[in-house]
Amino acid sequence: MEFPDHCPVCGSPVERVKGEAVARCSGGLICPAQRKQAIKHYASRKAMDIDGLGDKLVEQLVDKGLVSSVADLYRLTVDQLAGLERMAEKSAANLLGAVAASKQTSLPRFIYSLGIREVGEATARSLAEHFGNLEALQSADEEQLQEVPDVGPVVAHFVSTFFQQPENRQIVEELQGAGVHWPDMVAPDKSSLPLAGETWVLTGTLTSMGRSEAKEKLQQLGARVAGSVSSGSACVVAGPGAGSKLAKARELEVLIMDEDQLLALFKTHGLL
Repeated sequence: MEFPDHCPVCGSPVERVKGEAVARCSGGLICPAQRKQAIKHYASRKAMDIDGLGDKLVEQLVDKGLVSSVADLYRLTVDQLAGLERMAEKSAANLLGAVAASKQTSLPRFIYSLGIREVGEATARSLAEHFGNLEALQSADEEQLQEVPDVGPVVAHFVSTFFQQPENRQIVEELQGAGVHWPDMVAPDKSSLPLAGETWVLTGTLTSMGRSEAKEKLQQLGARVAGSVSSGSACVVAGPGAGSKLAKARELEVLIMDEDQLLALFKTHGLL
């Protein structure tokens, strides 16, 4: 069986990451087959946080041809919405108010909202802090993208490919033309933070907090939190169920810390 070179729906290149069995369309915002999910992601709480724009409403908007891209959300009218199932005029007005409110956002949220493959919240923030503005990010090549913490060759390729697509750049321009805006990022000075310049790794289960919360607290202390252990790792926090990463840390003689020690560190620096 041969994988197609291009998506049969939108014509964008089809890509398969080495080691993965699944081939994926790189079309992002422009592929009709991915349209509903792209809009749902854009409106989600951690992205543009458009209150009231739930999954069922997105389904209706797309199925009725009212929305074909995320930029179309900012062109909706009360009359269009009021004709939808379970959408009275007041509800329509409230939704349009939430859509309008989403125009004022932050650069990390906007980058995350675009749904670029493998770009989660943390990576979106790293990209925003590193480049400072969207224009610099859009023009960055893969080598420049790999200078960003936690961005390796695979993620750099996905980001570069996304912004190389003229249709994706057009939608970004339409969003900005509709009034979506954010302040430029000012890179924080982390040189004086206690863990500045250190790379930490979390592995296993944490019982007192989620891994994302622990990661955020480590970043507040200046650490870079990586997904793999290397000779450059400063510390590995190992909870129950830690496996290969813990073994790798022992092999490389990297400092290993348990959850109690991590909590003590957070308490020392006023994060608990």
